[in-house]
Parts: sequence; C-alpha cells; structure tokens
Amino acid sequence: MAALEPGDPRRIGRYRLLGRLGEGGMGRVYLGASPAGRAVAIKVVRPELADDPAFRARFRAEAEAARKVSGAFTSPVVDADPDGTVPWLATAYVNGLSLKDTIDRYGPLPEPPLRSLGAGLGEALVAVHAAGLVHRDLKPGNILLARDGPKIIDFGISRAADGTRLTAAGRFVGSPGYMSPAQIRGEDLGPSDDVFAFGAVLAFAATGRPPFGTGPVQARLHRTLHQPPDLEGVPPSLVALVAACLSGDPARRPPATLLPRLLAAPPFAQGWLPDGMDRQLQEHERTLVMDLRAVSRAAARRRLLRGGAAVAGLAVVGGGTAAALAAGDPGGTVPPPRFLWRTTLPIRGDITLPRVFAHTVAVFGAFSKKAVAYDTATGRRLWSDKTNHATADETLIYTQLGRGAALVAMDPASRAHRWSAALPSGYNVRELYGPAGGLLGLSDGEGTVIGVDVRTGRLLWKHRAPATAELRGFLNGGLIAASSTAVSALDARTGAARWERPLSASGVIVPGSGDLLFIGSARHSLDAVSSSTGRTVWTARLPAGAGDLRRDTPTVTATNGTTYVGAASLYALESATGRLRWAYEPSLPGGGDRTFLVNGRRAYILDDHKLIALDARTGRRLWSADTPGDDTAPLIAAGGLVCTGAAGVTGSGLYGWDEATGTLMWRHPLASSSGTDQWLLTSAASTLVALRNETLAAFRLP
Repeated sequence: MAALEPGDPRRIGRYRLLGRLGEGGMGRVYLGASPAGRAVAIKVVRPELADDPAFRARFRAEAEAARKVSGAFTSPVVDADPDGTVPWLATAYVNGLSLKDTIDRYGPLPEPPLRSLGAGLGEALVAVHAAGLVHRDLKPGNILLARDGPKIIDFGISRAADGTRLTAAGRFVGSPGYMSPAQIRGEDLGPSDDVFAFGAVLAFAATGRPPFGTGPVQARLHRTLHQPPDLEGVPPSLVALVAACLSGDPARRPPATLLPRLLAAPPFAQGWLPDGMDRQLQEHERTLVMDLRAVSRAAARRRLLRGGAAVAGLAVVGGGTAAALAAGDPGGTVPPPRFLWRTTLPIRGDITLPRVFAHTVAVFGAFSKKAVAYDTATGRRLWSDKTNHATADETLIYTQLGRGAALVAMDPASRAHRWSAALPSGYNVRELYGPAGGLLGLSDGEGTVIGVDVRTGRLLWKHRAPATAELRGFLNGGLIAASSTAVSALDARTGAARWERPLSASGVIVPGSGDLLFIGSARHSLDAVSSSTGRTVWTARLPAGAGDLRRDTPTVTATNGTTYVGAASLYALESATGRLRWAYEPSLPGGGDRTFLVNGRRAYILDDHKLIALDARTGRRLWSADTPGDDTAPLIAAGGLVCTGAAGVTGSGLYGWDEATGTLMWRHPLASSSGTDQWLLTSAASTLVALRNETLAAFRLP
C-alpha cells in the first residue's frame, strides 16, 4: 500500500481512503474502509472516460450487472457511482498475491496447485457468466492468490470502455497474449472468449511464460491469430484441456461450466500453495496488518491532538485476515515501506553491504569470493558468480571475476561486460575504491596500487607502497593509502605520492565531503589534515568520552559545515576550525561504541535501547523512542522514516519511526536461519534492502 499523494481524494462516497493500491489503463485503485470498517478496493476511472456520456451509460449497466456476481472465487462489487463527478466502483478487498508476480518470482506451479487454480478460476467464470457478463480482460495480473483460493478481480468495467475515445484513439481493452482472436479482430465477445483467456492463464501458470510469447504487441497479436500456442512444460494430463481452451474456433473450446470438473481438484484448504508462495502470502498478510495499524495509530494521534478521539475497528480483509482500520483522515502520515520479497542467499557469514541499482540488488561475499544479483521488483535471481572485491557506481559493477582474472566493468542486471582490463600476472585485487574523478583504485594488499581509467579500463599507473599499506578512499583528486607507520596521498592522474606523513595512531577517516581527512594523533585528539598538502589544519581535543583515538577508529561524517565524530559519544565540530559546537554524552558512560546517523536537520544516535533524535545544528534533543535493537544496530533514513534492525527472542525485526515525531510507524518481522545478530541496511532507487545474516529482503519506499 503506497501513501496517498497531495492530489488524491481523502473520501470516495461513504468510503475513507487509506492508501494507493495501484494504477491501470482504466483508472487508479485505492484501499478504502467503509463506516463499519470493511476493507474495499475502489477503482476511480480515468478523466477521459468520465467525460464520455456513452461510457457512463455503459458503466452504469455494467456496474449493476456486476453487483449480481457472487461466488467463492470472485471479488464482488459492493458499491458504485456511475453518475458522480468521477465514476468509481468498489469491490471487496482481496488480500492476496498477484498470480503474475508470484509465478515470475517462484516459477511454474506444480500440477496439484495448478489444478486447484484452474478449478477456482473456472468456478469464478461460471459466476461471472451467470450474471450476463464477460470479463474481457482475464490475465495473470487480474488474478489474486488468497488463502482460500484464487480470486478474479477487475470485472464490471472493461466492456463499458469499448467505443470511447480510449479505444477510438487506437488503444484497446484487453491484454495481448491473453486476448482471443475475436477480441483482436474487434468482434462481439461471449463466454468462450473468457475461456480462451483462461487457457492462456493456465498455460502461463504451468510454464512461467505466456503461450504466445513476449515482445512487441503486434508480434504477440500475430502469433495469437496465426500460430499454435507454445505448451511445452504444461503437465501431460492437462495439455489437451489447455489446447482446447486456446483453440482458434470458439466452438471447440469447452464451456466454462465444465472446467471445474475437468480439472478434478481437491477442495481448497489453507496451505494449498507451495511452501515459498504460502510463506510470502503470510508475509503479505502481516505486512498489510502493520500498514493499517500504523495508519490507525497516526490517525488516533492527530485526532487526540485536536481534542477528539479515534475509534479503531477490525475489518475482515481477504482470506480471514484481521486488520486494524482507523476512523479518521489518514492524510499526512508517513507510509511504511511495502514488502516486496525475501530470499536466502547462497553466501554464508562474510556478506558485505548490498548495492542497489535501478533494477538490481547485488550482494558480495568478501571472503567467500561470491556475488549474487536479484531483480529489485520481484526477487528473481539474475545471476551469481565467483568474484573478488567489487565496487560500483550508479550504473556499473567493477570487479575481478575469479582469482588472477581480468578486471571487468559489467551491467548489474545482465552481467554483460562494458570493458575488460588485463591485470599484471598473478595480481589479485584485495581492495577496490572508487570510481571517483574517473579513476578506480586497486590494491593487492602486498603494496602494489594500480590506477584504472573507469571509462575504458586502461591501466594508468602502478605505485609501489609499503606491503602493509591499505587504501582508505578518494579525497580531493587523491587516493589515500595508509600503512602501520605512515599515511600518504597518491595523485589520481599519475600515481605519484603528493605527500607522506608519519602515522602514530591506527585511525584514518575520510569524510564524505570537503578537503579534510582525520587522524587520531593522541588519546583524545583528532587532527584534521589537508588532503592536498598533508598539513594539519586544526586539532580538536575531545572529552574523555570520545575513547582512545589512537586505538579506536571513530565514525566521521562531514556535511553543511559541520563534522560529526561518533564512537561512544557524539560530537559536532565546526569543519573550518574544529571548535566543538555540541556533544551528546551517553546515559551509561563507557558502554562501548554507538551507531549514529546524520540526515539533514537531524542527528540520530542509539543509546541504551533508545533511539535519540537531536537537532543537528544545536544538539537539542527532539524526541526519543524505545527500541529493542542494541546500540550498534544499523540506522538508515528512508521514506520519511528512520529505520533499524533488532534480533532476539522478543522484538526481532525491522523498525521504522517517523523521523519528525519519533512515532513507531512500521515493524516487519525478518527471520533468519542463523542465531547471530548481523544486520545491514541500505536504500536507493526507491527500494529499501535489509540483510540479516543470509536473509535478504526488499521493500518499496513510498
């Protein structure tokens, strides 16, 4: 469920809107609640259809006919207003999984649940046809898999759109690959045309691909009219039935009334879906409950602030799921991330932070030398490979595939190579930094540092450093390297050393912006060093709570003229002078390192099972919230929330608080096969990715 946007209505008829469910060719779909708390899906038709009087007349007739449809495998129409400013149609909400998305993720259905799917769809078509309707757009995206069987949705509106400007402009109502030949030719349709679409849906569920292929619309339409369907992979016992449904001659297709008997499926029972799909369905139901409860809490809070009271009720949502629905306007709340998928990684123990691209998330194992990539929308595995250390920018992954192999720049989704660069014989990448300023920095951990042109893969230079030297990152056109005794900056263009200075402490930190790097020069002293000259710009002497900066490496973030230094405590320093602006000392001094995060105007720190929000400019405490996570759990700001992960016997899962108020808005349980407490969080491309041990999960940000 996505959040309502500023232009969205807050009410449709007598229904209060809670969020967006999706959008299609006919209009936008919202999740709504009736005055009694019943959950409904409300489709609001497109403005160009609303302006057509003929459409409204057909829509009125279709809505009245659709109200007569009943049956265990349909989502009944409960209300409609064809004469409103914008026509709309409300159906009972089904809390289920899209057949299309589920097959795309998990692959074809085994024969027993495939027969159950077909029998349920057959009964649904019987109910639709008995009401004098033809669905006209039966496809995997219009079928939901619920605990008590499949449900056909989105009927009662398709036929009303025929003859409008929507079709006159060269568009049509229907889905290529599932449309019958008569529908393609624009002929009158009857029940047998839904049976054709039924056969195409069953073939897709059995094989994982449409029976008339993919590709351009015209190619799919041509194959439907002139070529037999591809039924390879359909169980032998069902091939004849599916082929008959897909016959080009309507007279050869079986009537819908025979379909349930021909499929001979057992009665539906909980768990009729295979294990992976059933677990995802349960996750889907839990996520919806949390979504609605978050809306309820936020609405109650606002009404109490206005001097009123919020009354929350329980609504039965699809398959018997109880969901808390608020009474009150949910507008202005922070919507929770929407669960997309989860998977168990084929990498154990040494997993590094996932990298999210526009359509791909890639995860790397630093010591197992393995990488795996998934589609961010569906969780489908795209590829896996042996690889050494890797880095990436917004579009490409840069890595060495295999020990002693070449360095490659590859597309994260297809693994296609943009370029490949031969490395010196026996050279094995241990560290890979960048790209920055057009350069990749490589180190083998034995003192040989290499600079590579990020556009072409050409090796630009090779520098010999001490064998113990490690790369620490790029800064101001230089590559920072540090050994146990010295720190130096290498010119990014030539590899020559710009400067070198002795190093008596172990910590060298490169901030995210500016010219400065930081060195712990004494127990409580931090030197700010110019990356251009290697000279000390200023020295900050921090309180004892900072820990021993010669031994412990604090985390440093520089933004908006302020440098934030965090370990056991959090300090805000003027980036220009090192002057202490403010300090946050923990409630239990000496309790070890704590995670902190600076995001815009706020700084967050975990302290004794509390999440503390501070004004980033002044250090003033804004709010605090209890959290089951420990003080070193990850923190990330995403979608108006500040999120963390917690593990344990109680309270395990992902949590998200409203970043402005500290109200808990989201909790998602994320189990793991391992008992350790390793959490990694990252977000990009409107996707939040959580990694707990070997369990990877993705969520869509609002």
